[in-house]
Amino acid sequence: MLRRVCRFFRWLESAILVALFLALLLVAVTQVLLRNIGELSFGLSWGDEFVSMAVLWITLVGAMLAVRENGHIRIDFMEGLLTPLWSKVSTIIANVCACSICLVVAGYSIQFVWSEYTMPTTDGIGLIPFWLLVSIFPFAFSIMGIRFALSIFSKPDE
Repeated sequence: MLRRVCRFFRWLESAILVALFLALLLVAVTQVLLRNIGELSFGLSWGDEFVSMAVLWITLVGAMLAVRENGHIRIDFMEGLLTPLWSKVSTIIANVCACSICLVVAGYSIQFVWSEYTMPTTDGIGLIPFWLLVSIFPFAFSIMGIRFALSIFSKPDE
């Protein structure tokens, strides 16, 4: 049962990433076409903000997937020089540090989202408030922190 739930969330993450990318592509191309149509020169009033937020979301969802697949950026030039035991120790230390950083950033981003929520601005896209658009920060960094923490106790292929 747990495997099915994990598979569903893996599929959901990938589907969100693909949907965001396709929406970004559609809006960006539409913006370019509408701005270059003859003498009309108009565009979508919300297009630029949408593209900016889509890039942000794609980046953070992609980072979540990279941590899930153990494909995140890391410095591994010393792995070839270390014994298997010390290589494992250095991997654990790196994962503890990455987990700590992600959870600290998640904590600060919760404060950021809360301050945006309590002091509403006119920013956002249409009726979608800015705090909701940037709520990806605490969510993504929390998920990445949890995944780094779990990778301390599991093998890379699990």
